[in-house]
Amino acid sequence: MLMSAELTRTLVRDTAHRLFVANGYGATSVRDVAVAAGVSEEAVHTDFPTKAALYREALNAALAVRPERVTDRAAASAVFTPLRATDIIETTAAGAASLLSRAGALIMRGIECAGTDPEMRRIATEGEAAQRATMKTLASALIATGSVRPDFTADEVADILVGLCSPHLHHLLGWPEHRYRYWLASTMKASLLR
Repeated sequence: MLMSAELTRTLVRDTAHRLFVANGYGATSVRDVAVAAGVSEEAVHTDFPTKAALYREALNAALAVRPERVTDRAAASAVFTPLRATDIIETTAAGAASLLSRAGALIMRGIECAGTDPEMRRIATEGEAAQRATMKTLASALIATGSVRPDFTADEVADILVGLCSPHLHHLLGWPEHRYRYWLASTMKASLLR
């Protein structure tokens, strides 16, 4: 039975995600992905010219399963400003826990290779920059509530959020999503709020 190009692309992407997490990015070849997906290497290369392109597609798919994203930083800040600090923290904890449960292991596998693979380093750097920008927006919204401890600047609040919501910490804890979410919200409140 022939598969459509879209089904093949999805199968290859999802198989790559599974193998990258299970075996590591460096230890997984395009051939390994092709064999596990039951397609030819040529079929993989049709949609993904490099292994890094395949990783990026798997990561983007894992990150895409989330509530609608606000891309304009000012609009994001306006969305959170009228909320209470605890609402912002609960929403942030829920989003981070969900995202890291879906994509945390894959993100960590990419970071592991960032030191030796320039394309993986670029992907990791882009991800870190996006996370920091998001956390700066959330920090500004938290500061605007007037509930943040006065000894923290917006940049310091952003640093704390980046650290607490990092894939590294999520990986080290190894907790299920609901446990990580509860801990993350509790820790953010205890660390940041008056």
